[in-house]
Amino acid sequence: MVNKMFKKHGKKTLILALTLMLCVGVASAALLQYYGRITTTITAEQSVLVDGKTYEEPIAVTLPRDGETIYGGDTVYVCHNLTNRANNPVTIALESAYNESEVSVTYYRSMDYKEVVETGKSDDVEQVYPIEVAVEDVGDWIQWTFNFFAYNSTPMQGNGHFAGAIIISFDGSTPAFQIHDNDGVCDAFSWGTWLYSPYDPTGGGWYGWHTNEEAWNTPVEDIWWIQAEGARDFSANPNGKFVVKIHKTMLEPTFYWAVYANQFGFYNPNNGYTAYPEGFTWGNETFEQATILEEIISPLTLEPGQVVNFVICYELNPALVGTTTVITDVKPYAG
Repeated sequence: MVNKMFKKHGKKTLILALTLMLCVGVASAALLQYYGRITTTITAEQSVLVDGKTYEEPIAVTLPRDGETIYGGDTVYVCHNLTNRANNPVTIALESAYNESEVSVTYYRSMDYKEVVETGKSDDVEQVYPIEVAVEDVGDWIQWTFNFFAYNSTPMQGNGHFAGAIIISFDGSTPAFQIHDNDGVCDAFSWGTWLYSPYDPTGGGWYGWHTNEEAWNTPVEDIWWIQAEGARDFSANPNGKFVVKIHKTMLEPTFYWAVYANQFGFYNPNNGYTAYPEGFTWGNETFEQATILEEIISPLTLEPGQVVNFVICYELNPALVGTTTVITDVKPYAG
């Protein structure tokens, strides 16, 4: 009886012992799921800024601007900029939504135009006093800097005066307007007053110019798209410099320019006239070509740290009256 019971319970004990041994063997050979875990949280700032702003800062443009009038059929340019803050190139796309029957939209990028010239002889004068004129893109503006002393190291003697004019053409042959510092040509304004004067050969004038007529001259301080500084008299302008700016929106992607200048009233050095391009003369104006904008064919790639000045061009239907809306997105390029 005891032997039978031992056999019965002994078998159970042996089975239990074998089971425990098997369990111990499995637990001692676990497989690792990873050797270590790294959790990284990344917060990124916006890479491309538009006009220095992020997507959280709306950019609202209202046209016309102060002092400006826009008519159906006009072409209007508005300047903007893109800045890539990333350490890698970023490609963007420009997309606009608008009513195609009312307006069309194109995009241009700045060509960073810059030209430095030495003026020469005008065909209608003998006395020549060369000066330096630097023309350059300075963001929203094209700037002309006249330096009357660039090629003169002789101390000036006498309280002389300076005069200058910038002449703009849009077709390379016919003048459109000039900006001048009224070297006594119009008695309605003080000498040295910076004036805007349009060209119109149909109304007579002097070779189509009416700079001596009050109605044809407007002080540039009353015009939002022109800035000019530089006194006429040497006593108030001892550095002999003029600076004139024209807003890009009132020029064209390619336009033409010329300058005419003189200085008088000094005992030394010589007085005289000068012009650029050399050979320029009133009534037979010649011009220098300037290409300041190039059309953007989307997409556009910005290099690390690059700033690109660009312009949105709005061409209005001649029949347009009232308000139309254009929404332009600067978007990541999806390819």
